[in-house]
Amino acid sequence: MMDRSCPYCGAALKWIPMRWFGRGTFECDRCGEFPDFSSGVGAGYAARTPAHRVWSPVPTADALVDGTRPRVLMIDDSNAERDLYALMLEGYMTVLTAARGTEGLKRASAEHPDVIVLDVMMPGMDGWEVCRRLKSDPGTSAIPVIMLTAQDEPALGVEASRHGATALLTKPCSVEKLTAAIASAMHQHA
Repeated sequence: MMDRSCPYCGAALKWIPMRWFGRGTFECDRCGEFPDFSSGVGAGYAARTPAHRVWSPVPTADALVDGTRPRVLMIDDSNAERDLYALMLEGYMTVLTAARGTEGLKRASAEHPDVIVLDVMMPGMDGWEVCRRLKSDPGTSAIPVIMLTAQDEPALGVEASRHGATALLTKPCSVEKLTAAIASAMHQHA
């Protein structure tokens, strides 16, 4: 068995198969996860892992509108979160990104995505205002909006609905939950 230790604290790492997009990850109880995006680092561990089906959220014929890849606009001020969600989704759909509310409004008008995934807490124009403007503009009002928030308050679901959002998801949000919400929003607005 390979001996792996955390590069930060030196504690032993556990191998967790299939955690990151069909790949494994090493996990330290103190410092978190270290995804294995390289080839071979976890190979010794993966070989001893029982084979099971890798989850695939979208490309079934009924999940795609008109047989094309869905186009999703991700609006989030956090580069790390925006890039992570874009990486999670890019295998299944075309991902457009915007770092600010005003940039997101311009891209939505110009690109007409199938779905918009919108962060709630952003500087300048927050997600609630962006959603309100999207829904009040005849050119973007039909685009479903999925709100993402780090806040865990039951009243936020009512707030999201009041602003015209299709769904409200709490960060961190798994790729399974996010793609299911996107597919549901597309079917509701097809």
